[in-house]
Amino acid sequence: MDALTFSRLKARVRAPGLVRRLAIQSQQAGDPGRLASERLGRGSVERPAGPLIWCHFPGEIRTLALASLTERLDEDLPGVTMLATSDSADLQTPPEASPLICHRAPEDLRGPIQRFLEHWRPDAGIWFDRVGAPLLLEAAARGGMPLFLQDAAAPDYPSQRRGAIDRRLLGLFERILTVDAAESGAIRALGAIPARIETTGRLRPVAQPPTCIESERDTLASAIASRPVWLASCPTPAELDAVLTAHQFARRTAHRLLLIIVPPKDVLGAEWSSDLQLQGWAIARRDADEDPDDATDIFIADCREEIGLFYRVSPITFLGGTLSGGEVPSPMEPATLGSAIIAGPHAAPHGSELRRLRRASAFRYIASPEELGGAVSELLAPDKAARLALNAWDVASDGSQVLDRLAGLVVASLRDKAA
Repeated sequence: MDALTFSRLKARVRAPGLVRRLAIQSQQAGDPGRLASERLGRGSVERPAGPLIWCHFPGEIRTLALASLTERLDEDLPGVTMLATSDSADLQTPPEASPLICHRAPEDLRGPIQRFLEHWRPDAGIWFDRVGAPLLLEAAARGGMPLFLQDAAAPDYPSQRRGAIDRRLLGLFERILTVDAAESGAIRALGAIPARIETTGRLRPVAQPPTCIESERDTLASAIASRPVWLASCPTPAELDAVLTAHQFARRTAHRLLLIIVPPKDVLGAEWSSDLQLQGWAIARRDADEDPDDATDIFIADCREEIGLFYRVSPITFLGGTLSGGEVPSPMEPATLGSAIIAGPHAAPHGSELRRLRRASAFRYIASPEELGGAVSELLAPDKAARLALNAWDVASDGSQVLDRLAGLVVASLRDKAA
């Protein structure tokens, strides 16, 4: 992928678009009365106005993947709500800002099913992984609800009779989206209609970049001008000396190098600025309404809510906490914005993301604080930083095609139904 293609892809990244807050919470695991009521098909809250998409899981509800799907659907179905059901005994409560209702699935009996469908009146249904609850699925299909099977896996069945049941249930879905070619082949072997089967991959959460006020970005970029820049994102106090030593080292080959530091807490900005000035550094501080100029060595960006702005102007980002074991900021945020990442051995709470990035050679790993200066100097070469940034972008955007395909099918089916 060349730089032009990369820039075009970045332009397509969707900034978070859901600002409405639904005062909807799922049931608490310790409320047996509510759980029993939901199993009888009774809704725990009123059905929200607007489009409602029902997602059914055989086990744990994958709330992060549903959040990404909701973001995507909201572009074409403004105000969409997701109803997620499961037979699992452990239902998570979604965040307060989430347009997601987690609900226990009704018993697979006609009475509870009828009450459930009459209360929620879903506009479309997405089932995940494997078919099950045959009476519930058949009742949804009889009502004319468009149905899709996502992350489809071939059912395990012990008998020919069970295979015939699964084959009939698979025929109720408009489209069957499988995780890989092997599952597609196995589902075809059951007798499912081949034209309805697609291999798309697994639905994953898709990282969204932190937002930024474009006028602020223009102002800061103008102040920085052509100076090389690197960012220390939320370094812990224990890492600050390593960051300063690395900056001193890297300035040997890039004497105009500017360091931006986003403290882990905004209140540290004034203290760090004073300490660094006493050490002889020329400091500008965001919260003091100061912009960096040609004489500035370090810009203290003590406005963490503007982290998206600083990722956008910094082609290199060191993830704080990864050298000391402190809390690490999300690596997917700089990855979505084309900033090459440097990180140490500590990863919590983003271990899975950093492992994915490392497998894809998508960040510069350092084993100790002493390696930070060399890593910054290395990535000041634009081609090396661009290579890491491109690899990180591929990881951060992995799953976007699956998301677009599923959302497109759902929207198209609803429009056909309304026509």
